[in-house]
Amino acid sequence: MTMKKIILISLLTIYATMLWSCGQHNSEASSINSDNDMDSTLCQFNNIDAERMFYYIDDEGDTLYFDNSFSAFWPQIINGKECPELQQALFRAMTDSAELNSLDKVTEFLLNPSSYTEIENERLVPTDAVKEGEDRLSTSEIDIIMQSMNDRLLLYHLNTYYYLAGGAHGVYAHNYVNYDLKTLKAIAFEDVVADTTLLRTAILKSIKETYNYSKDDLFIPDNGLLPLPKDFYIEGSVLHVVYQVYEIASYAQGAIDAPIYPYMLKPEEIKRLFTPYGLELIDYSE
Repeated sequence: MTMKKIILISLLTIYATMLWSCGQHNSEASSINSDNDMDSTLCQFNNIDAERMFYYIDDEGDTLYFDNSFSAFWPQIINGKECPELQQALFRAMTDSAELNSLDKVTEFLLNPSSYTEIENERLVPTDAVKEGEDRLSTSEIDIIMQSMNDRLLLYHLNTYYYLAGGAHGVYAHNYVNYDLKTLKAIAFEDVVADTTLLRTAILKSIKETYNYSKDDLFIPDNGLLPLPKDFYIEGSVLHVVYQVYEIASYAQGAIDAPIYPYMLKPEEIKRLFTPYGLELIDYSE
């Protein structure tokens, strides 16, 4: 059983917990009225906080126990409208499973788990305790946090942690979803950045200033090019690029969050680095 499959199983079960939790007393709807110039903005969120334990039996008959916790400030209504694209972006940030892309699909999974090819012929069984004598307990935690919101951008932070029983240490990740409140669309990296060559230079400068790591301290491919980040967020008119553990640095060095501040770039470089839309969102002043 691969790590990717174990993580997928954990996520599916956490989503099941989320659905179960939505019908319980610990799941409460809350509303936020924007205090900026978008007077008509009404946002509704669902507070979800749940924990569930289960065991997993693979094809060889081996049993693994999992203790999963899930908390979320789940978006229901944004700017007075339903927000399926934001919800989809949050799903994509949690798992790359093409089959798990809606709450309806999660419900379908609960009714017929074997219909999912990634976990075919394997079983999930909820339980209240670990069987006596078993010490193979894995854990997973997912926290979905609304990190910030202004009159244009809504930023979600997904903080995840996994520990596979028997491993030397757990693995954590920080993923982000940037959501445009004007267009009601999730923002992709290519929507913001135009010049990736200039971006690589700016990232290395930021890493040096923030962590005192040189290029020689990082995992760089044989082609000599710094890998482009898979995660980013925009906050306070600053672009942050994020590398997870092991992407460009060791576990001991940790995840890398490299802010690209305006002073790091010349005015003409700012215009080259960002797309017109990116400049509209980030609004670097000259």
